[in-house]
Amino acid sequence: MNKSWGRAVVALSIAAVALSACGDEAEPSAAPTPSSSVTSSGSTSPSPSGSASPTASASASSSAPNASVPAAARARTEAGAIAFLNFYFGQINKGFLDPPNAPELMAYADKDCIACRKTQESITEYARGGWSVKQSPLEVREAALATEVTADRVIINFTSVERAQTQYLRGTATTYKTKASTLKKGAALKWVDGTWQMFGMENL
Repeated sequence: MNKSWGRAVVALSIAAVALSACGDEAEPSAAPTPSSSVTSSGSTSPSPSGSASPTASASASSSAPNASVPAAARARTEAGAIAFLNFYFGQINKGFLDPPNAPELMAYADKDCIACRKTQESITEYARGGWSVKQSPLEVREAALATEVTADRVIINFTSVERAQTQYLRGTATTYKTKASTLKKGAALKWVDGTWQMFGMENL
């Protein structure tokens, strides 16, 4: 297994979330460019606007996050680990569908999960700019454990599929579309205090 799993710095984003503008015209300067990958957030984020929802994030993190995780995703079994991976991607999808009310991803992740944090930042940029999509962008396929479920870090190899779709700006369809992609990825989970946590992700 790649030694990078043993370090806090993870090589890649949660899902090559190719939520990138690919329209035929220049994007309005007032709007942030939706990042093509949550690791490529080197651009300066615009100042927060009323569309951002720090209150929603605060309430999500202050409540008991485990209560929102389905029972199937709270079992320390192979099926439970895969169910948690699907649940986590479901939270990402909710974030891009309704950025102002996005779930707090870090409530389900290790504090050092760089990929998780960058995905949250990407969703926040969407909220600030008024961007959203209308269909769940990501899907997990062919997930299988590459380690024992009792390992310190449980590795799940899977295929991340992203759909191509129109991006919306403040509820209005634009000429910008997300790019379809299919990537082989690996996720590392940790079992902490009777529940799964996302530890990191990278391309395979």
